[in-house]
Amino acid sequence: MAGGGLKAIKRRRNSVQNTRQITRAMKLVSAAKLNRAQEAVTRSREYSNSLAEIVRKLLKEIDPTEINHPLMKSPDKVRKVQILVIGGSRGLCGAYNTNVNKAIEATIRERKAKGQELHSVIVGKKPAEYYRRVKHEYSVSYEQLAEDPNLWPIQEISQRVQNDFISGKVDEVILIYTEFKSVMTQKVKAERLLPFGIEDSSKNNAEESEQVTGSTIFEPSKMEVFSAIIPRLMRMKIQQAALESKASEHASRMTAMDTASKNAGELSERLKLLFNRLRQSRITSELLDIVGGAEAVS
Repeated sequence: MAGGGLKAIKRRRNSVQNTRQITRAMKLVSAAKLNRAQEAVTRSREYSNSLAEIVRKLLKEIDPTEINHPLMKSPDKVRKVQILVIGGSRGLCGAYNTNVNKAIEATIRERKAKGQELHSVIVGKKPAEYYRRVKHEYSVSYEQLAEDPNLWPIQEISQRVQNDFISGKVDEVILIYTEFKSVMTQKVKAERLLPFGIEDSSKNNAEESEQVTGSTIFEPSKMEVFSAIIPRLMRMKIQQAALESKASEHASRMTAMDTASKNAGELSERLKLLFNRLRQSRITSELLDIVGGAEAVS
């Protein structure tokens, strides 16, 4: 009995140690990918901020009554809503995919309560699998994606969403993605993508903006530049969400694998102690049998 128990514990400890090696390797891989993803997020944010700054300057010099871009038209009543979901491609990343699924369900419940018709465009294998599992309908899914979001078909996705909105197929587009704040903090967000609204990105730099004098010359004209930059800003928002989501996925996986490695290490130590106790007990029992046998012979 004791021998069988020792062998079982030894096999289990070996299995735990092998698992720990795998999770540690996955943690290191995710950490390397996260570094690259963080750099991409930072660069993308700088570009987005630059575009938003150009729009802010344009809005200062354009009469609001002249703005009539098709991506900025708000319908009288929202009847049809498109949900653009950006999620993960693989599992083993903690609660990352679960949190995205919760945001999907919350958005669907909210919109159905208002009697709105829903259409979904899915980016990522995991949210697509979730939709199929719970039998939610969706228009199209992009599941075979590269590891680098810069290689994703962002232009195609953006054009599809844009065409659906301009044609009147949908009245509003909601973007669901995971915002990357830090290695330990990621937040799932559901934001309105269309109709496009211009946010004043200079709120934190209001005093600095007030000190700027003179005007900027736009060629060929302010309205033409404005009309050209709005689709770029919308596309950039989708790409930014993709980069943020991928960085969040790597961070969640790295954290999950780190926790798994620590747990495996602790379990391995407990199994080691249990193995040593059983072995000591077995040796003690055998010694007692020998002593007892010697006494009986004498």
